[in-house]
Amino acid sequence: MNPEFIEFLVKEAALKFGDFTLKSGRKSPYFVNTGVICTGEGLDKLGRFFASSIMKHGPAPIIYGPAYKGIPLAVAASISLFRDHSTPNSWLFNRKEVKAHGDKGAFVGNLPQEGEEVILIDDVFTTGGTKYESVELLQSMGAKVKSLIIGVDREEKGESKNAVEEFIEKTKIPVHSIAKISDCFEYLRGKEIAGKVHVTDELYAAFQEYRDEYGK
Repeated sequence: MNPEFIEFLVKEAALKFGDFTLKSGRKSPYFVNTGVICTGEGLDKLGRFFASSIMKHGPAPIIYGPAYKGIPLAVAASISLFRDHSTPNSWLFNRKEVKAHGDKGAFVGNLPQEGEEVILIDDVFTTGGTKYESVELLQSMGAKVKSLIIGVDREEKGESKNAVEEFIEKTKIPVHSIAKISDCFEYLRGKEIAGKVHVTDELYAAFQEYRDEYGK
């Protein structure tokens, strides 16, 4: 469990509670979105969390963040790796639409050489759809995806088992999360943060119902 990271997400409203429809179509009592962290201070802290996790599990020359939310993550983590850990690196992200002018590239940043290691980072893992797409893109360039670092693991089921476990089995890429959603709810239950109890007993019960249906 990482209490500092959990409280940071709540204070930045990157972990919200309510009624949300996910990309997968699932109805969720919570939502994770680091895209709302748009201040220099907030992004600096977020980059530090990701950089620390990257260092814990082994850095790589290139940090890749999928468009769009992964872009500031990759840049912030890259800066923190250099500044706080003296680890040279570069960043890379994809364009959702390939440019028809200028360099006409599908990517922005340092393109990997054949066999060069890349770390993929993103804010949340639900079913892993966009992660598979990112791995395919990187491997098509000859890159070796060393690991996937995510902010929050929603701990949900994929086709037949835990979605992260399925991703690891299919891609052979290790996945590391800064926090798991079950830890977030356990830590926040009844706790007052910034003058408010965000996870009440009622919300916790709704979370358990959601976990019973979609958790694995």
